[in-house]
Amino acid sequence: MNLYDAITENVSKYPERVALKYFGMPVSYRKFGEMIETVASGLYNLGICPGDVVCLALPSTPESIATIYALNKIGAIVSTIDVRLTAPQVVSIVNKLHAKMLFIMNFSIKDIAVEAKGMCVEHIVVMRGCELFPKTVSSWYSFGELFNGRRRAYNSVDKFMHWSDLLALSYGNAPRYEWETDAAQMIFQTSGTTGGSKSVMLTAENINVTVQYARKYYEENKTSTTLCLIPIFAFSGFSATVHDPLCYGQTVIIVPIWKPKDFIKTIAKHKPQFVFSVPSNWDTIYDRSNLSSDLSSLKAVIVAGDVMKPDFEHDLNDFLHHCGCQSDVIKMYGMTETAGVVAITQHQSPYKYQLGFSGCAIDGFKVEIVDGEVCVLHPSRLLGYYNNQEATNNLLRVHEDGKIWLHTGDFGHFDDEGNLYVTGRMKRMLVRFDGTKIFPVEIEDAMLRLPDVLDCAVVGIVDREHPQSSVPVAFCVVKSKGNRTASQIIRYASKELPVHLRPARIVPINKLPVGASGKVDLKKLEKMAME
Repeated sequence: MNLYDAITENVSKYPERVALKYFGMPVSYRKFGEMIETVASGLYNLGICPGDVVCLALPSTPESIATIYALNKIGAIVSTIDVRLTAPQVVSIVNKLHAKMLFIMNFSIKDIAVEAKGMCVEHIVVMRGCELFPKTVSSWYSFGELFNGRRRAYNSVDKFMHWSDLLALSYGNAPRYEWETDAAQMIFQTSGTTGGSKSVMLTAENINVTVQYARKYYEENKTSTTLCLIPIFAFSGFSATVHDPLCYGQTVIIVPIWKPKDFIKTIAKHKPQFVFSVPSNWDTIYDRSNLSSDLSSLKAVIVAGDVMKPDFEHDLNDFLHHCGCQSDVIKMYGMTETAGVVAITQHQSPYKYQLGFSGCAIDGFKVEIVDGEVCVLHPSRLLGYYNNQEATNNLLRVHEDGKIWLHTGDFGHFDDEGNLYVTGRMKRMLVRFDGTKIFPVEIEDAMLRLPDVLDCAVVGIVDREHPQSSVPVAFCVVKSKGNRTASQIIRYASKELPVHLRPARIVPINKLPVGASGKVDLKKLEKMAME
């Protein structure tokens, strides 16, 4: 079964049930299904064919979600792109994938217009995110484009077309494509087990393994709601907060814009039964203003994306119970390369639940520790990275049993009762408050492209506002001293790096400290950064 079939089955089963809520506006399964068919027809008539790659640099909106399933229906491969990336980075990904089409939001149109000629795409569809709003609202958006330069940027590139232009091409019913079992249906960008962007190819069979496991949570709660806070360009955002619940007829509440400090208040406002997050989202449990929050609607609080410290896990459970939540936190372990969850802290598991452990392998998966590294045997065939055989060979390796195991790049171990403990990354990695993974080498490489920077090392320190997460600090060896050079580096970083990769602080330094091995002494730099 492809991804499109999994959703449209519920369109016929529950036509009047609400599939999506977006800024309070309900979208029924019937309307959602009609939206998918309309978009699929427009794409098909525009010339999008089976096997074409279409990139979506979009946040979570009903239109962006419908576009994913519409593309899947006609056999196009969907590749999601982080909306926070710079225009050159978007171009690099698009060209690497030889994409035929790109969807963007209007707020990035001016930057993309500058780079459009260097892109291989034939069409760039511009969305506003207000397509479902009343016409008076969308008219104001359109009127504003006259004054902010977006209209001029749009007219400067003949590849641009608005979402409405795509829908105007819709006539007739687009044919449903019959996918091969081992064909990549979606591609997600990830830093993988080392730094640098990689494109993870996933089949419907890969993705549906998690869907089948989710049955135990969603099958008996089909009228429940799931809060979508993680953007769909992240695999966990698409799979855990959109695709899985929609496969079981749930309602997905889309909140594309929210502030980290208001995370708990956002949950209390929308009263979902299920919420998926990263540990650092819950940092504000220590804020006294949140102690009066009503979280009694929650049936499951699922946390993944980073290691949770036992003390914090204990405090979070106490907080959830205090606020009326019906269960302890449920931790999941997995990654984009495994198409989601591998292990989970099931309280009904045969193993004794312990604070700090990462879970037990779910049905169909096997987990082994090889030289300290967590290795996973997936129940379906994994494809690896697009056009990167070297990285794929490092990720997927044949073991002595003749089977292909995935090497996660995570340190881990089992206790005497078989519980899995994941203790951290084998490679340097930081995790932001929003769950975004940062590899210092990406920042270092960018800094070293600046002529005034002779050397650079980036370390992470605890984020004061989000103690479970980190922020990067860059130490730069520069040709000249003084505030002028530091200011130049800061301006360069602001221009060349996407927001999530910009250092919290840039520190000019005469020489990077080295240890006995001759390598940069990162521990010393971390101490200096803290000071």
